[in-house]
Amino acid sequence: MQFLRTTMDQVSSFKFTMLADGPWTEGSLYMVQETVGVLVLDIQYTAAGAKKAKTIVVDEEGVLFYNAKKIMVDKVDGTVFLPGDKVYWGSSAGGAPQGGKVNPNYQSGEYWIGVCVFAAGADDDQVMIDLKGDKATAFEPI
Repeated sequence: MQFLRTTMDQVSSFKFTMLADGPWTEGSLYMVQETVGVLVLDIQYTAAGAKKAKTIVVDEEGVLFYNAKKIMVDKVDGTVFLPGDKVYWGSSAGGAPQGGKVNPNYQSGEYWIGVCVFAAGADDDQVMIDLKGDKATAFEPI
């Protein structure tokens, strides 16, 4: 898993059946019930032996990594993260919340999902975070 930067014993996850509109793509952030995490999928093959796209749609199963000490996630273009910055995800973070990107600046309706653990510059596409793993909170934390 190219987005995971820690060992599996430092990851918490659960399996779920997708009930929302899709498709959802592996490696992106999604909310399942009240938990935000990174979607992980098994490798699947077509009858001809070709790899299937790493997406799921309604009634298919996926795994959500909701707590990880070091995981790479997509960030809003042009944003800068420093270690210790709070990480927000949601309605204004890169468009639609499902599959959206993170940013370091709280905006109304966004969820606090973690803390930056390694600096990311304006030109970087991703940032390494500690994904909190608790219920997503849609307000500015203290």
